[in-house]
Amino acid sequence: MNRNEDGLPGALAEETYRAFFESTDEGACIVRMIFDEDGRAVDFLFLQTNASFEQHTGLKDVCGKRRSELPPGQSDRWMRALGNVATSGESVQVSDFSAALGRWFDLHAFRVGDPAQAVVAVRLRDITEQRQVQERLASLYGLDTVGVLFWGSGFALLETNDGFLKMSGYTREEAIGKTWQEFTPPEFHAASQVAVWEVSNLGEATPYEKEYIRKDGSRFWGLFAARKVGDEVVEFVLDVTQRRKAEAALRDADRRKDEFLATLAHELRNPLAPLRNGLQIMRLSSPAEAPVQRTVQMMERQLGHLVRLVDDLLDVARITSGKVRVERQVIALREVLARSIEATHAAMEAKQHRLQVDVPGEEVHVEGDLDRLAQVFSNLLSNAAKYTPAGGQIRLHLAPQPAEVVVSVTDNGIGIPAGQQERVFRLFTQVRDHQSHFEGGLGIGLSLVESLVHMHGGAVWVESPGSGQGSRFCVRLPRVDGARAGSGRHDAERPRRGPLRILVADDNLDAAESLAFLLQADGHEVVTAANGLEAVEHAIAKGPQLALLDLGMPVMDGLDAARRIRAAGARIRLVALTGWGQPADRERTREAGFDLHLVKPLTQQSLDQALSLVEANAAREESRRNS
Repeated sequence: MNRNEDGLPGALAEETYRAFFESTDEGACIVRMIFDEDGRAVDFLFLQTNASFEQHTGLKDVCGKRRSELPPGQSDRWMRALGNVATSGESVQVSDFSAALGRWFDLHAFRVGDPAQAVVAVRLRDITEQRQVQERLASLYGLDTVGVLFWGSGFALLETNDGFLKMSGYTREEAIGKTWQEFTPPEFHAASQVAVWEVSNLGEATPYEKEYIRKDGSRFWGLFAARKVGDEVVEFVLDVTQRRKAEAALRDADRRKDEFLATLAHELRNPLAPLRNGLQIMRLSSPAEAPVQRTVQMMERQLGHLVRLVDDLLDVARITSGKVRVERQVIALREVLARSIEATHAAMEAKQHRLQVDVPGEEVHVEGDLDRLAQVFSNLLSNAAKYTPAGGQIRLHLAPQPAEVVVSVTDNGIGIPAGQQERVFRLFTQVRDHQSHFEGGLGIGLSLVESLVHMHGGAVWVESPGSGQGSRFCVRLPRVDGARAGSGRHDAERPRRGPLRILVADDNLDAAESLAFLLQADGHEVVTAANGLEAVEHAIAKGPQLALLDLGMPVMDGLDAARRIRAAGARIRLVALTGWGQPADRERTREAGFDLHLVKPLTQQSLDQALSLVEANAAREESRRNS
């Protein structure tokens, strides 16, 4: 069988044309060409059609009919092509529009049998949809906001539009023939290879963003999408460089905001530390009923409020950036609520509120972070105390159900208008009608509550009949089996061994001296240092059992001081006492050799935790000697 340069058969032998005729799923027909006296093809007679002919052409019952008997619209180009096939025996491929059928067809024609019979086999393929796509794509050539690339076999570039040329800096002649690897940086080759496979095998690729290489070697970011159209692959590129730069700028601004908040917290906590120490000294040195004690209590409440503001500001920054970790364990809600009540006792007492606590006798357990859940209910109780007039009634109620538990905080305070109840959990939001009752706050407490509850798989909502009719905040949490509950995160209180030898190192003289005074009042022997180098010298020369080291000291900072002390082999418990409290800060102190990281201002509970390190260490030493 003869074949032309396209690999198509030339003239078909009569005994083989039927196999071709029956095997193709495209429309096919056998026709006898009719010529005029001058040898020009003027008509043809349909001899046979296959099963797909009617489906592709819409023509039926054509066998035995001439083309001229059917609706007009046959292209003269087709007639000449078929006549040439019959006389020359050369196969032909023609694509043209049939006006009669309103469709585009791709036609392959071959002569069959004896040339004198002028019989031609015709294969028809409807390419209307493909032509429409090509016409639509052709309209994209002039676009300069979207790049359009047409890839052929081997993914060599066949054509591209003005948009991509503008993005890449190439001329059309320079771009044509290049492969996708030449436009793509090496680090994106793996992802691009996946896209090549997808579009080749699935017809389209999953859109993604990658960098492209310009002619001058610089790069731009493009949103890539590709799909197969016929035998070609069409790639669309949207330049997203400016958007990526804007996102990077936002990330940088967010990072600098976090750094600023961390620095702000550090700078605020440093002066808060000697203030809290000073108040404790005043409490210890004044008669129990003296007016100064009431003043100290007032100042401690306000100082505690300031500390909470600083902590809330940092917490909301960490939560919104996804940097808060929830340490999950099975805990008893009774313990969570007890901590929350203890934390808000001073605020309740200051306004003479009556707190009613309704907790069932059975233990109810949830899975979550003890400190974070205590923070949730402390915020709700503080909020109730703040917006309830003096002498008000506040109720804390725990309602267990088989699969969940609902904890509600109800007050008879100023209430929330119906139109503003949806807004109370938004960040930095204050209810407008509450301005006359405003007692301070940044409008972030309830936003923190909502975020923390959602992190525990729960929900929070508010109910209020309206202004002046009180509010009810409800928290729903998944309930778990208490059999998995641990022993809790707090240890039983141990009697401290004393007196202890303690080193306090801080370049803030007020902070160092006030803390030293407190420790000395408790019977301990204390030495102070104003910088890290002094701290190392005292730690080695005087052998303290415990060292409380600030981090940001001159000459040598607390981190380097801790490393020097550890390298010297001093048997001492090291505690970082600092205004820096971010997770990264805690990791740095751990790596430097600290046993504990405490954030200023130091509470009595935190101080007890630091002192207990020495007792725990002594207990281990005694156990080792006895064994």
